[in-house]
Amino acid sequence: MESFLKKFGMRMKKFIIDFILEPLIPLSRLEAYVIFWGHLVYKIRKPFIIGITGSVGKSTTTAMVAAVLSHPDATRIVGQVGCTYSNMNDNVGLAATLLRFDYVFELPWSYAGRLALLLSLPLRALRVIAGRYPKVMVLECGAGSTANLHRLVEISPPDIAVVTRIGAAHLELMKSLDGVVQEKSALVRAVSPSGLVILGQGHDYVSHFEKVARAPVVKVEGQGVELSQNIARAVCRHMGIPGEVANAGLKDFKSPAGRLNRIDLSDMVVIDDTYNANPLSMQLGLDTLASTAGQGQRKVAVLGGMSEMGDESRRYHEELGEYARSRSDLLIGVGELAKHYAPDHWFDNSVACADGIESLLRPNDFVFVKGSASVRMSRVVSKLREMGEERQKKAHLVA
Repeated sequence: MESFLKKFGMRMKKFIIDFILEPLIPLSRLEAYVIFWGHLVYKIRKPFIIGITGSVGKSTTTAMVAAVLSHPDATRIVGQVGCTYSNMNDNVGLAATLLRFDYVFELPWSYAGRLALLLSLPLRALRVIAGRYPKVMVLECGAGSTANLHRLVEISPPDIAVVTRIGAAHLELMKSLDGVVQEKSALVRAVSPSGLVILGQGHDYVSHFEKVARAPVVKVEGQGVELSQNIARAVCRHMGIPGEVANAGLKDFKSPAGRLNRIDLSDMVVIDDTYNANPLSMQLGLDTLASTAGQGQRKVAVLGGMSEMGDESRRYHEELGEYARSRSDLLIGVGELAKHYAPDHWFDNSVACADGIESLLRPNDFVFVKGSASVRMSRVVSKLREMGEERQKKAHLVA
């Protein structure tokens, strides 16, 4: 009897979940619910929207533009500024940003969590609408399985659209570079004639974006941080912020974690660029390695694989490996895809790399670490930090 009741209880629980709760509160419906309230907040509060996309540098550019506009002398002109938190650049993340979530918001898997969100979100939206709200929102606009730019611009149409640079990324989903361009074009097309489109130069699709833009277009030069700085200056000019204020904001800016962060350790320098990777951002990071390393410093590239590269993944990795060898003295690959780099040394995963990398490094090395988020190359950076701290302790003991 006890066994029967236990089985009956499990079946009833499965029935309630599969045939009552899941149809009533599916994740797709919950996503639409969050977007509805985020869009409502936008419609009522009407912030000035700066939308930023691209295949490389969009996170740094978003953070930089927001930081410059948040300078005290700039806020006197444009008012309070809000921006994308962390990597919340997809459909739900953008709506959550408009709802002023200041932590990484994710749809709850548990049904108790889903029900709680259904009940709490209207109250949150009303509180946000009634309270202080930013005059300007700087929003990172991603692309991928959970981010659709055509949907993002419906939630909050941009007054300024920024496209950093375009390269191979998300090809498993978009199939080709033309697919990437068409997706990114949605942001440019969404700007009204009274707005502004800012385009980073140095790629093959600038003229396409110019043709589809309805708003005036400004083109800016530069690579990496320099490009982000020039984009921030262009935004400031459009919004009436003096150049000296923009430069003061840029001087105080610190890059987000994992985006070309320089770490000076006791006997080596590390560039932590582990946030994510595609061929364009890899090349940019390797150029930074080659141009920044001092005379006599050995240039070491520790590269994880690049995910979501589609049918041409092997070719992209082989080409990147050839480029990496031209910009470094030692190439270390991490993960299955990294075999196609033809590295000098290879590790199965980032844990193995963290465990074994010390034997490959010398004092005074200049080390660049990068890879797709799925490879978790931040583990290698953590190990390098530990090595630096241990060597510093030993040096103090000897002294």
